[in-house]
Amino acid sequence: MDYLLKAASAWFMGFFPLAEIYVAVPYAIALDLDNVSVIVWTVFGNFTPALLISFLYQQLVRIPRIAKWMESLVSEKAQQRIDRWGIWFVLLATPLTGIWIMSVTAKIIQLNTARFLVSAFISILIYAIGILIVTQTGVSAFL
Repeated sequence: MDYLLKAASAWFMGFFPLAEIYVAVPYAIALDLDNVSVIVWTVFGNFTPALLISFLYQQLVRIPRIAKWMESLVSEKAQQRIDRWGIWFVLLATPLTGIWIMSVTAKIIQLNTARFLVSAFISILIYAIGILIVTQTGVSAFL
């Protein structure tokens, strides 16, 4: 039961918009979760908003007026750039802007959902592992 409470707490920290991965990983380490659990629960918590926003967007564009308006937001020239460079943008910007903002942005600029989800997940995972290593290295340097 203790593990489930710690895991749920780490998940929520990753999910919470102001904390996200930068706070969630050190917090999960402070909860004394093992390294695999730290990564799994914080990444899952931080990735959940991307799934939630994608689902809600699909429900929203079922309304014809909103779907038409969303399609008019991006020009064809911009769409070509997005198709070419969008994944790199997601990989680099997701940890900097946060998954909530990046998920909404990806929907507005009409980035392919599957490509966005894969690249956002990879980005979150890489940053979580990096934060875990840096945090543990920093803590062990003082012990």
